[in-house]
Amino acid sequence: MKKPFKESFADFSIKIVRPFILLLMGRELKVVANGDKIDKNREPFIMVSNHFNTWDAFVVMKNVKSKIRFLATAIAFLEQAKGFGMTVIARAIPKRVGKVDYIATKKIFEYLDLGYSIGFFPEGDNTFYGETLPIFKSSGKLIKKADVDVVLVKQQGGYLSQPRWADYFAKNGKVVTETLTLLTKEEVRELTPTQINNIIEKSIYNNDYDFQRERMYKFDRKARAEGIERLVYYCNNCGGVLTVFGNKDDIICSKCGKIGHINEYEFIEGNKYDNLVDYNKYQYKKIEEVINSEFVFTVTLNLVNHSSMKNIRIGNYKLRYKDKKLYLSDNISSYTFDLEKIKYPCNTMRNSFSFDYEEETYNFTDIRHQFVLYEMCRHLNGSYKG
Repeated sequence: MKKPFKESFADFSIKIVRPFILLLMGRELKVVANGDKIDKNREPFIMVSNHFNTWDAFVVMKNVKSKIRFLATAIAFLEQAKGFGMTVIARAIPKRVGKVDYIATKKIFEYLDLGYSIGFFPEGDNTFYGETLPIFKSSGKLIKKADVDVVLVKQQGGYLSQPRWADYFAKNGKVVTETLTLLTKEEVRELTPTQINNIIEKSIYNNDYDFQRERMYKFDRKARAEGIERLVYYCNNCGGVLTVFGNKDDIICSKCGKIGHINEYEFIEGNKYDNLVDYNKYQYKKIEEVINSEFVFTVTLNLVNHSSMKNIRIGNYKLRYKDKKLYLSDNISSYTFDLEKIKYPCNTMRNSFSFDYEEETYNFTDIRHQFVLYEMCRHLNGSYKG
């Protein structure tokens, strides 16, 4: 199959901008790449990795020289500059999270036929709390149908270098990767999609706090607790809902005071839980209390136009939650969203929460509490990772 001009242009552009992007990434992250080096002439394969932030696509390429097209959540294309880079230069494949996307699937196989490898993050989202998320169950079916080798690039340390919820990231954070051929295409042929999923889920699993207990890197990160309200929605001292926030390195509850201090190793001092993986598991056990509570915060409401991949800004609203409903109001208009009718919730970046509701896709931006909405929807409506 002849390669279209857009793909050749993208290949040339990537070759030109790659050194500059790696230079920019190197100012934030030091990547220690271990394991196999994947030659540029290798036959097409599918590369899988765990997901910690937007640098992932460049981190995993340190030991991979092949031409790759990455699968990416469609909502990430809404930011104009980023969307241009992902569409024109990276030629990333947009996919709606949680939905069967025949266009994305077709594009994947077109790229494989053109000689490109495919990179994707089976979790579909990067972790808010430092532990690998469950993967999409359709991953095994895709790999089975592709009938190519599966290459693994496992990442460790990226989350603690740049916690997704944080206002500030570490200077010169550290990421360690391990690259290897996880499955040959011959092995893929002998496995069921479920078996493939199990192998991938086990292979990409990472808890950054467990990794840190072995390495004990010091992180130069200012105001280490600020932004933690994006993740923590329940105080494990007094049971307050949306009362926790960060002040410099301290975790504060507006009802009961200081409940922890994040040290230079990114562990929590002065709390029952010294890490956010365990803290998050605890707070999710209290999700029914959260669902039965009431709270208020502000958001910017947007309507998503999928054909043009744009956010259409509706306005700034006060969001009031009560009785499993979100009530948005300003001086002119109001909206009501029943949590039990929300479909395909998705956290994108640090300040965005999107979802489908009555045949439309909405996106909350400028939001500091998206994770609680996501967890409430997940509890009420079940997993969307089919």
